[in-house]
Amino acid sequence: MGPDDDGVSFAHALATLKEQGSALLVVGSVPEEMFADASATMLGDPSADPPRRRLVVTPEPNRHSAIGRLRDTGPLSSEYARLITRGEEARSAAASRPLDQVTPRTHVIEGSIYELGATVAEVIDEFDLFAGGLEPAEFRMAFDCLPTLLSAYDRETAFRFLHATVAQARAVSGLVHFRLPRALDAEVVSLLRPLFDATVELRIDGDRLDQRWHFRDRDLVSDWLPIERSKHA
Repeated sequence: MGPDDDGVSFAHALATLKEQGSALLVVGSVPEEMFADASATMLGDPSADPPRRRLVVTPEPNRHSAIGRLRDTGPLSSEYARLITRGEEARSAAASRPLDQVTPRTHVIEGSIYELGATVAEVIDEFDLFAGGLEPAEFRMAFDCLPTLLSAYDRETAFRFLHATVAQARAVSGLVHFRLPRALDAEVVSLLRPLFDATVELRIDGDRLDQRWHFRDRDLVSDWLPIERSKHA
């Protein structure tokens, strides 16, 4: 994709996704801290007015990275930021934090994929209530647990969960992204891509993190573009 007409098409495609709400599949194996940078740009600008209402769904080992992303992209009060994680370790960590340590409200899931889906829906509903009706792109979600779901459940169950969760986000015109650290041509990526409006491919070029966008409903693939940590959607 070149810098002229195609560049305008790319900018228009991004604007359309933001206007209508969208779901992105983020692929490519990069270090956790680099993925966190890419994810933060998708969670939004910390100076946005009104602030973005952000949810991160993450495995317990990545909890601190998730909190860092929420801290970097807006207020941490419960009407603007939530964290969903799972297990007894997560519950103990949430309960034992110092009283003066500001962290997002954390929902700990100990049950099934259905409990996870219900909790995501509950958070979206609460954000919608706080906002008095969410504006397009006001709700943002980073979903880091896709590899965990794919290892714990059969693909049909995971597919149905993703379909329902993406539909809930689109209903409020949210921008959500799901991490799957696999190559673009991996079989599981090909299986899941039709659920998403675009697939964002990550790679490391030297010490730089690049992204390339593949749009589902357009014959459009971007160039490799550097991710600048200071720039947010």
